Amino acid sequence: MQVSVEIKDGLERELTVEFPKSDMDEVVKTRLQSLTKTAKINGFRPGKIPLTVIKKRYSAHVEAEALNEKLQKSYFDAISQEKLNPAGQPTIDLVETDDKDIIKYKAVLEVYPEITLSSLSEQAFEKANVTIGEDDIDSTVENIRKQNQTFIDSDDAAKEGSQVIVDFVGTIDGEVFKGNEGQQVPVTIGQGQMIDGFEKGIIGSKAGDEVSLDLNFPAEYHYTEVAGKPVNFAIKVSQIKEADLPELNDEFYVKFGITSGGEEAFRAEVKKNMQIELDKSIASKLKNQVMDAIVEVNEITVPTALVEEEAKTMAQQMQKQYQMQQQGEAELQTDLFTEQAKRRVALGIILADIVKVNKLEASDGAVKEKINELAGTYENPQEVMDYYMSHKEKLAEIQSFILEEKIVDWACNEGTVAEKDFSFTEFMNPKQEEKAA
Repeated sequence: MQVSVEIKDGLERELTVEFPKSDMDEVVKTRLQSLTKTAKINGFRPGKIPLTVIKKRYSAHVEAEALNEKLQKSYFDAISQEKLNPAGQPTIDLVETDDKDIIKYKAVLEVYPEITLSSLSEQAFEKANVTIGEDDIDSTVENIRKQNQTFIDSDDAAKEGSQVIVDFVGTIDGEVFKGNEGQQVPVTIGQGQMIDGFEKGIIGSKAGDEVSLDLNFPAEYHYTEVAGKPVNFAIKVSQIKEADLPELNDEFYVKFGITSGGEEAFRAEVKKNMQIELDKSIASKLKNQVMDAIVEVNEITVPTALVEEEAKTMAQQMQKQYQMQQQGEAELQTDLFTEQAKRRVALGIILADIVKVNKLEASDGAVKEKINELAGTYENPQEVMDYYMSHKEKLAEIQSFILEEKIVDWACNEGTVAEKDFSFTEFMNPKQEEKAA
């Protein structure tokens, strides 16, 4: 087999491969001979079909099959011989030659970039230092009550916190649009479930009132057909309901698994869960800083094929999310995700190199420890552990998570880390803190 490599633009390579046609002849001969025993052709007894008949009927198919297999094998042999690391699938085209005893083809492929990792020694990372206080627990308990509130009919006018049951019809320049109407839609004023201005516009209304609102869809609205456009909503108010918050008592605590210890035990459980979420958030924000720094200091060229595939996957995932939320079925263009896909692909390539160079690994013990940690947050830990251990893709997710943690530790050791104090609300709910200010 003869192989030559031509370097094209960027990461593109063109392989030219030649091999003797005789490499296939023995395979074709053997398979045709085998078919004389297994093929079924009218007029012939099984196992008694002449080879000439088999050749006439099956030669083209068998030769094509053998050629395809040989192309694949020779391609992998060629990239191994030339020490190429392909990214994505190649485009293979046969090349005509004057020598009928030679099979020749060209394979165009992209390769992964060669990386020389840059130092993170000049990178400074910020790690949050947050203490959960009694006021923070009070606020969380109040939020839990609101999450479990019920609504009762009211004759009062709608106000902040009221649940207003409405029928609405939206029009743009007098024309209807997809998803423009709703019947008996519960809107809780202050939750921000509708576009800006809708909830404020129905404050003061009572059951039976009709309200007309002239608003604007946000420029970044998910349904691009109406994004940024002015819209009129004709609204009919059916009911006004007011929140009825549950009492903090043993009956309420039991819903959260607290069967003894009363309020003290409930608050301790709330604080424990707050700490779990806080630790996750602190780790996540530190990880994001690390990943940003890694991409910033390691500029690489990424394979176009991988970017296109990633962008396609992202578009499909977003489309499924929209459909699940009944927010439109228009096909999303993959080019909307190209830049984000490019960053993801680049980061994946760089992280893989960091793992390889620094010999990082997710040991079986570390994987089991992480699964135990996750399972401990569920009602039936053993069931969760069994689920992870019996699903390879879930184990792979845990391994990736552990490797990311190790990469963050490595990066923090390479650079510098400074702690910064935050209040719980300031760190976990920065927008809420801004509103309060």
